[in-house]
Amino acid sequence: MNYYDQHLHTFLSFDSTEQFENYLAYEPEFFVATDHFDLKNPYSDFHDDIPNYQHLVKKHQQLQETTNTHLLKGIEIGVVPGQEQTILDYLQDHPYDLKLISIHQNGTFDYMDDAVLKKDKFDVAKIYFDQMATVLDSFPDGHIVTHFDYGLRRFDFSQEELAHHFETELTAIFKKIVARDLAMEINAKSFGPYKNAPLYEYAIPLYQSVGGKLFTLGSDAHVASDYRLDFAAMSSLLRSFGVTELAVFQGKERFMADLPEV
Repeated sequence: MNYYDQHLHTFLSFDSTEQFENYLAYEPEFFVATDHFDLKNPYSDFHDDIPNYQHLVKKHQQLQETTNTHLLKGIEIGVVPGQEQTILDYLQDHPYDLKLISIHQNGTFDYMDDAVLKKDKFDVAKIYFDQMATVLDSFPDGHIVTHFDYGLRRFDFSQEELAHHFETELTAIFKKIVARDLAMEINAKSFGPYKNAPLYEYAIPLYQSVGGKLFTLGSDAHVASDYRLDFAAMSSLLRSFGVTELAVFQGKERFMADLPEV
């Protein structure tokens, strides 16, 4: 199996207008869109953003008649403590092949909001990492933990600052990921556009030091032109730390695929 992008968005997300067909033009063997599920989303005046499942099913049925690509159902779940049971109830009635676990907001603000710029960056990062640790204990579903640095994107953080202030928190988070047999995502938007590659250079060996072996690459594309964004550079970084395979999730099954060639 060739590795395929396991984090991307379509018009079923509140922040994308992209069409499935534009991704399928790349002719991947497998395709999975992971559209946003965010309850009481600050970006939407605290309304619930839930991808239309019936629309997804209908779209897959239409597309499967014209493409040889295997279509899978995916979702990116933004989890806020207190929402766990509501989310689990939804997932019970709406099965997905791939479930991403994300920390986007804390019930008051999204970590990408301008509001965070009025706060101390170390305070915001502490709130973010504490929320991630809580969610990893309280939300039992999912396959991949996405963009560990999302709560840091609006700030400039060095490797040294991350190590000095948050190595204890990150070590605990990575231990939870390992204990639950989840995968750590290398996120292209963080890696490239948000210039956080150095933070991944620090985090990858820390994750490995507590037994972390499962990695994925995700473009986090919201337009088809970003499909497999920075996969070569991210693969090169993983290879430098001895990683040769990536995890692929399809329902209850997990496969290992070769790291894409640089």
